[in-house]
Amino acid sequence: MIEFPHSDDPIEMITKARALADDVERILANRGPYQADLGGAPVLDLYRFALCPSPRLVGIVGRHPHLRDQRTIMTSPLCLIDQNAGSARTWSRFYALGRPVDLNNGRPT
Repeated sequence: MIEFPHSDDPIEMITKARALADDVERILANRGPYQADLGGAPVLDLYRFALCPSPRLVGIVGRHPHLRDQRTIMTSPLCLIDQNAGSARTWSRFYALGRPVDLNNGRPT
């Protein structure tokens, strides 16, 4: 039996994979992410990296389409991150990055 770990719907998985591939291709060609990508993207503040078993981000979310604001979340698997540009692309969406957490003292850097 074929199983899809990210979705019960193979069509949804294919759609997300194509969108991810298109976004990665644009970013690698220095054509994104654009303000349109990040303007409506969820904001992840006080974020840090997590491994379980794939790299992800953990932080306080705002503007997420399905989750309430000010909730601590763990993202779907992390695919690309540009901390200088303040953006991350996970399996499912872009995130606008707020402040990272300093793991030495647990406060914003």
